[in-house]
Parts: sequence; C-alpha cells; structure tokens
Amino acid sequence: MMNCQEYIFKLSSQQFDEAPLGVKAAARVHRMVCKRCRAFTRNDEKLDDLLVQYREQILSSGDQE
Repeated sequence: MMNCQEYIFKLSSQQFDEAPLGVKAAARVHRMVCKRCRAFTRNDEKLDDLLVQYREQILSSGDQE
C-alpha cells in the first residue's frame, strides 16, 4: 500500500499521468482510505484550476496591448 508521502510526491510531480496501472490502483486505494490525501488532492486540483485561469488572464491581457 502507498503511504502519504509517496502519494503526495507522485501527485505533485504529476507522475500518476504515466504511471502503470498498479501504481494508479494503489493511489486510488490510498486516497479512498486517507482523508488527508483526499483533501490534499482537492486542494491541488483547485490550485491547478486557479493557475490555469491566471495564465489565461495574463495571456489575454498581453494580447490586448
């Protein structure tokens, strides 16, 4: 089973995108049983969304100049 440190490292470094099925399954199981990692995942997704919006805002304001 995956521990919190390993889960957060892999999530933060986007290693789950290309991870083998076994690693993705272990991450899913860990997330199901660990409320702290579920919360971290939600916060990480929100941060990603904010960064995308910020980047789009900067790029669109640069086009107007």
